[in-house]
Amino acid sequence: MSSRPATVLPVDARVGSTVARHPSARRLTVAMGALVVTDLVGGVLAVVSGVNTWSEAWGPAALLAAPAPMVIGQVLLTLVATGTFRRVSSRWAATAAVVLALACLVSVASGFFDGGLANHALTGGLVAYQALLLAVTASVGGLAAWRAVVLLRRR
Repeated sequence: MSSRPATVLPVDARVGSTVARHPSARRLTVAMGALVVTDLVGGVLAVVSGVNTWSEAWGPAALLAAPAPMVIGQVLLTLVATGTFRRVSSRWAATAAVVLALACLVSVASGFFDGGLANHALTGGLVAYQALLLAVTASVGGLAAWRAVVLLRRR
């Protein structure tokens, strides 16, 4: 047993249970879940329609899903931003929310500029699915920005 006193952060310096249950945390969690499902379905849809192979569907050449490393990073940032890890300070949670918002912004921008929307292999329905993916990604980004504001106001 250690004789050193435990370091206790003030309640407002941690992402406590009341902050974690804030509507901004719940909505961001739900939106991130929707984005993961959209990415999973998009990858399968790309393979089934023949525009990507299984090895391409969640990689750099993916047309209907974000690359797997991006999805994993977004999920981890969401977990930190929503207070899933109780020992994370509100400053770190806010930072994670800002980084998530920026990652979503980059993801949406790349959707418009990487040539995917104009890809000749995509049917009108697949382009519509891409637009849905971009809309869900933008929603996650907006909710992440809102979460950052909530966390920074509580400091």
